[in-house]
Amino acid sequence: MSEEIQNSNVKQKNDKNKVSQSYWSLVWWKFRKNKLAVVGAIILAFYYITCVFFAEFFAPYPKDLESDYLEARPTYFQFRDSEGNWFLRPFVYALDEQIDMATRTRTYVYNTTVKYPIYFFVKGEPYKLLGFIPAETHFFGTDPETPDAKVFLMGTDRLGRDQFSRLLYGGRISLFIGLFSVIVFLFIGVSLGAASGYYGGATDIIVMRITEFLSAFPQEPLFLALGAAVPVTWPSPRVFFMVTILLALIQWGGLARQVRGLVLSGREEQYVLAAQSFGASDRRIIFKHLIPATMSHVIVIATLKIPGMILLETALSFLGLGLVPPTVSWGTLLQNANTVRAIRFAPWYLFVIPFILFSIMAYNMLGDGLRDAMDPYSK
Repeated sequence: MSEEIQNSNVKQKNDKNKVSQSYWSLVWWKFRKNKLAVVGAIILAFYYITCVFFAEFFAPYPKDLESDYLEARPTYFQFRDSEGNWFLRPFVYALDEQIDMATRTRTYVYNTTVKYPIYFFVKGEPYKLLGFIPAETHFFGTDPETPDAKVFLMGTDRLGRDQFSRLLYGGRISLFIGLFSVIVFLFIGVSLGAASGYYGGATDIIVMRITEFLSAFPQEPLFLALGAAVPVTWPSPRVFFMVTILLALIQWGGLARQVRGLVLSGREEQYVLAAQSFGASDRRIIFKHLIPATMSHVIVIATLKIPGMILLETALSFLGLGLVPPTVSWGTLLQNANTVRAIRFAPWYLFVIPFILFSIMAYNMLGDGLRDAMDPYSK
């Protein structure tokens, strides 16, 4: 009986604490209870730290640095050599080139007599950290005084470029396009949706007809047509900007309709009527009262929309209608694996697929967790 009373007191104390806390503290409390959402947030933090902010530091080589190892197999970190000896410092074996006379292809085999130790925080190719800080230190690499020593964690491509380094640089482009596209998507969808719901009349009719017009077209053929319209002679930054804008302009209609519905119900609330009675301008009412009231819904939509944007960019670049080389993205890296020959003789080209899948899964787990956390009073 005393145990039941103690549990009841603990529950009442927790309920009291929940009532006394602010809305956002309750959201954070409920979000932390969702273990999958926390794991998704940790994975995404790892992605953005290693790919977006510090790709030059974690990549052992520049993305366009060519070598003599053309389509070389991966060289993995090892602590035990072929003779059974263990080492505290990891090492990689040297690669020897051979010609397979049966298939007439170049292959690389491990030379177990030559070991290259792996060092951490080594001096390598100069770069600018965060775009403006000159640096030469890389997270790992081989002895800089041994020019023949190479480490290719994920092999090399047809030009001898390190796939692991290019994957990190490509993640920066793909992740940033997904994030920036959603920012433009939110700006257009929230602004037009709020204006449509608040003003009504002709504004509402025009905005809703535009959304219906955009939704009438199948998205995949429309993306292919617009992607093909981007001139191939454009420089990479302009193509990057255009792909970002295209991804946002075509998909804002659904969000605008949802925000419109929320604003239609919110404009009849007492606090909005009070603001109108005090002479507040329409812009102040929309941006200070109505749009903040929709933020919990908008944040969830944004986290669930980013993986869709990443997949669209990857698909367009893979088909050659988005970003094109020399720009490096996950989609352009997948172009190397678009033949049976590449999958048969260079399967390490497929290493980019798990990176894409884990980023999509992490965003979905984060979005599901935020969707539940934004309603902290539900059970």
